[in-house]
Amino acid sequence: MKKPFENGIYLLPNLMTSAALFAGFYAVIAGMQGNFEQGAIAIFVAMVFDGLDGRIARMTNSTSAFGAEYDSLSDMVSFGLAPALLMYQWALQDFGKLGWLAAFIYAVAAALRLARFNTQVGIADKRYFQGLPSPAAAALLAGLVWMAENDQLQHALLDVFALFLTVFAGLMMVSNFRFHSFKELNLKGKVPFITLLVGVLLLVIISLKPAMILFAVLFVYAVSGPIVTLFTLRQRREERRLQRESEESANSDSAAENAVDEMSLKDTVATDAANPTKN
Repeated sequence: MKKPFENGIYLLPNLMTSAALFAGFYAVIAGMQGNFEQGAIAIFVAMVFDGLDGRIARMTNSTSAFGAEYDSLSDMVSFGLAPALLMYQWALQDFGKLGWLAAFIYAVAAALRLARFNTQVGIADKRYFQGLPSPAAAALLAGLVWMAENDQLQHALLDVFALFLTVFAGLMMVSNFRFHSFKELNLKGKVPFITLLVGVLLLVIISLKPAMILFAVLFVYAVSGPIVTLFTLRQRREERRLQRESEESANSDSAAENAVDEMSLKDTVATDAANPTKN
């Protein structure tokens, strides 16, 4: 339960939120100065701190309405404005008006996504997000910038892809597609020893090409929403079809039984009429 703002605030979770806000602000400054790789990494750092503030608040029972509002404002800067401005400075400004409109679409989509999320707290299915989460969308754009700058990728189609990806990420945030939240994962309980080895192996693999692997993972997550949603809808339609066929079959069987009963009744009446009972 969120506690109202009284005479003070909880230091630790709000300090994590401030660190996320600082990283997002630094990403904007780095982009303005042409340090695009540093700006992209800063967005990933903001993503880490954003994940820590809520977890720390829940672990220490220090959630509050102030912290929730502060976190939302921080997310708007770190995952709304910072990625949009970074992408504009990096690739979109070459498209002129179309470029800054694409960046604006992403920024306003992030604001709408956060506003919708705040109004659905406590009523939405915790297993899924409605629309692509803004941290994941921001990391998707930052991952492209980081990968391109780190591997020195230069191609005429790269800017076009950046334009498409910016608009795509924005539309995914305000869509009704369902994305796994992974909140059902229990990180407190015991796990088999092999799980730790798999985790270490994943860290080693990511460390080989962190920018490329993180971008690939985030891109797969971004396209998983439409796929999962369409698969779920198709499965539900199939279940409804089977249920409808089952009901129709049950009704047909019931009608056949009634017809048999009526015929039996008629036969009984005819037999009684042909053989009247003698008094």
